[in-house]
Amino acid sequence: MKQLSMKDIAILDAFPTYSYQKTILEVGCGDGKLDFYLANMGFRVHGTDIDLSKLGIKRLWSAKAGNPTFQKANIFDLSSFPVKSASVVIASEILEHLPGWKLALVHLIALANVRLIITVPHERSFFSLDHINFWHDFQFKAGFGYINEFINLCKPFSTSITKIRTKPEDVEMGQYAYLIVVDKRQGLND
Repeated sequence: MKQLSMKDIAILDAFPTYSYQKTILEVGCGDGKLDFYLANMGFRVHGTDIDLSKLGIKRLWSAKAGNPTFQKANIFDLSSFPVKSASVVIASEILEHLPGWKLALVHLIALANVRLIITVPHERSFFSLDHINFWHDFQFKAGFGYINEFINLCKPFSTSITKIRTKPEDVEMGQYAYLIVVDKRQGLND
């Protein structure tokens, strides 16, 4: 099994500590590394992604290392998902690729029963030609969205945003990602 990245560890640290059903939906699971780790911890894991075989990406899916399930899914079509909801939904490094990221966020919130955990790059950290959305700390910076917009879009739920490093060399390169945690148990009766 591959070692978890610093970003994966930050995602795990964002999991609820209180009692909840241990069902996980990862939207954009890539090779499934985090899904296998969670399955081995006793979570019931559903990984979804677009068809990555065209890009030469092979999945780690194997019955030997836990039992996550995988299905192709489209975030703009909730009926394409293997489950209607999960306790924790993870969407790591996907919103920067989507032209309709706000609708995707609405769908991610709908899929999460307890907590939604999202990561997106800070500014142009980890720049890739297929990144079309960028976020910054300040409201008025040309070409960037304001990261606090997530707080407004996720209302009435409690939302926290933290900057994280994803690998050791991020310090030298000045790169960050945002870790956005939406807790659906907070904010409903406040």
